[in-house]
Amino acid sequence: MTVTTLQHDLESAYRSLLVRRQRRRRLARLGSLGGGAGLLLAGAALGASVLLGWPAPAHVQQEIAAIDTGMPADLRLNPDVQHARAVASIGTTTLYAADLRGGGSCSELVTAGDRGRGARCTTGAELAGRPIDLTVPSDADPAPDTPIALGGRINAPNGATLSAVYADGSSDSISLGEDRYFVFEVPAQQLATVHSSGLELVARSAEGSIVARAALPADWDDPAVPDEIAPIYVNTRSDSSDFTKVYGLEGHVGAEGARSLELQYDDGAIVSIPIDPGGYYSYVIPTERTDDFMHPQLLIARNAGGDVVASTNVAAVAHWRAAGP
Repeated sequence: MTVTTLQHDLESAYRSLLVRRQRRRRLARLGSLGGGAGLLLAGAALGASVLLGWPAPAHVQQEIAAIDTGMPADLRLNPDVQHARAVASIGTTTLYAADLRGGGSCSELVTAGDRGRGARCTTGAELAGRPIDLTVPSDADPAPDTPIALGGRINAPNGATLSAVYADGSSDSISLGEDRYFVFEVPAQQLATVHSSGLELVARSAEGSIVARAALPADWDDPAVPDEIAPIYVNTRSDSSDFTKVYGLEGHVGAEGARSLELQYDDGAIVSIPIDPGGYYSYVIPTERTDDFMHPQLLIARNAGGDVVASTNVAAVAHWRAAGP
């Protein structure tokens, strides 16, 4: 028996146990209360929420925990992965979440075949700026009928309902899970539309007024833009054990007329980086400089006359974590 099969069996058993317990509770309530329509609906809603909460599989816990890999202690988010649990689920898609101490959470969407699609975190300080969190994994070279699953959370404090609105104006209601998390599998008849035109999520209050929107743009799963198109594309080389350090730079200069590239440190030091005839470059950071990139340094491309034609900041991964969204 594989680990995946065992996990599936355990989750199935867990859900079955909760269903049996809920049925017993519901029968007891009906027997003692006589069950009006309102009570029946409340019981059904409670039953749906109780069915969530099963533990996240080991691989999901590991992938959420990995967001702190290589980060210094003061920049770690420390998600509570031991208590990561299912917060929304439909069909073959489940969203798992682990709470953060200062509010917010880290979550991962798992699609058909128990496939984790990457962890994402929103801290308590970021909630106000993200009234709707939205995660939509994409596949390479998708066909018009490639399944689309999305997940996230309504962070707007008075959001009570959520709907997906398509390019033609039609819409589908999205059920909410625990604490206003959600998952949604786009219906087959709308797949081609969403692949080509995206969609919009609309959250409303209990009174029906719109409280938040989030757009999935039309180009959300278009092929990636080639690095060569960017004026300066830069990739930093780091050791995953310590993302405060940068050991090398490599990339491509695509700015028109660029003839030279230089790295300008914030202490005034300047290093020339050769560019090959195709516009590509590679540079090894000296040992004594690997710690300097917790502050942004500047890459500058110049033309034959020495004029600046492009520039971009370069920094360690841990710097961008500290800087926030």
